[in-house]
Formats: sequence, C-alpha cells, structure tokens
Amino acid sequence: MRNTLLAAFGLAFTVALAVPACAQMSGSMHHDDHKSPPKKAPMVHKDNYGSWNSSWGARPGAAPSFWGKKNDWYRHVRACQVKYRSYNARTDTYRLGKKTVRCKL
Repeated sequence: MRNTLLAAFGLAFTVALAVPACAQMSGSMHHDDHKSPPKKAPMVHKDNYGSWNSSWGARPGAAPSFWGKKNDWYRHVRACQVKYRSYNARTDTYRLGKKTVRCKL
C-alpha cells in the first residue's frame, strides 16, 4: 500500500511540474508570437511595349519611312538583333554570306 501511495504521489508530482513547463514552452513555440514582415505594395504592371531596354545596346534610330508600324519598331529591331548577329538597325538589314538581306521578323 505504501509503495502504491508513493508511486501515485511521484506521478502526481511529475505531472504537476511538467504541465507549467509545457505551458511556458508552448507559448514561445507558436509562430504567431513572431512579427510577420510588412506586406509589400501590390505590383503594378508597367506596359513596356514599344520601349527600348538599355541592356540591349544603343537605342536604334527612328523607324525608316517604309516601316508602317512605328510603335512596333523596337520589337522588330530586338527580334532581328537576337536572330541575326550581323543585323544593322540603321538599314534594317543583316548579312547572309556576301548578300545583304532585309530583316522580315
């Protein structure tokens, strides 16, 4: 009887000590305690169509008179530069062997 009483008292004492320790730990373990980073402003989409990116090189001159879609000139020049290394925006041509060919992209 004495052993049972001692075991019950020991178990009750252990549980009594463990409960406050768990309560203290659980409070610091929640992610709610940490401050979340401030929210960023929503991204605003800027329409870059028809503009020239300086990382592509020097800005080409105005579109030639035969070029009908004036606001599409920079896209055309960039596409030709990417496809043909010898592309010249001033003449809108590239070299194909010994021939000079107009870019039609």
